[in-house]
Amino acid sequence: MARYSDLSAYAYMPDSVPEGVEALNVGWLEAGDDVPQGEVPEEFVASLGVLCRDEPQMKMRGWHMCHLDHAGGEAPYPVKAQVGESELSLGGAEVRVVAEDGSWLIAPDLVLHYVTDHGYRPPEPFIEAVTAGRGVSGNDRP
Repeated sequence: MARYSDLSAYAYMPDSVPEGVEALNVGWLEAGDDVPQGEVPEEFVASLGVLCRDEPQMKMRGWHMCHLDHAGGEAPYPVKAQVGESELSLGGAEVRVVAEDGSWLIAPDLVLHYVTDHGYRPPEPFIEAVTAGRGVSGNDRP
């Protein structure tokens, strides 16, 4: 998977962002990264799970692996997450939300795994937008 710094300009699939929309990266992590750590609100984790389950964007064929360190060995492939009654395979899509300033914040759906299993704390604008439910709908894409 690509690695981009949090809140840097989105570049993974730039043609998928409408002209005039500022899009920023969140959670594009790789092994060796200094991953921002910290607690996140429970409602954020719940909202992020629902977003990954119900609003995946830019679905790809196959899955990216998690390359961060895992206690007890390698991460399962594909990485799985339980959201309500659904088991999700992560690493094959993005989640997109709209920040308060109107910019799009775009993360790989592996961000759910990074938060729940690696203690990753995304930037505050992402936490706020996910918790507020401001997902980008499929109709917002070109």
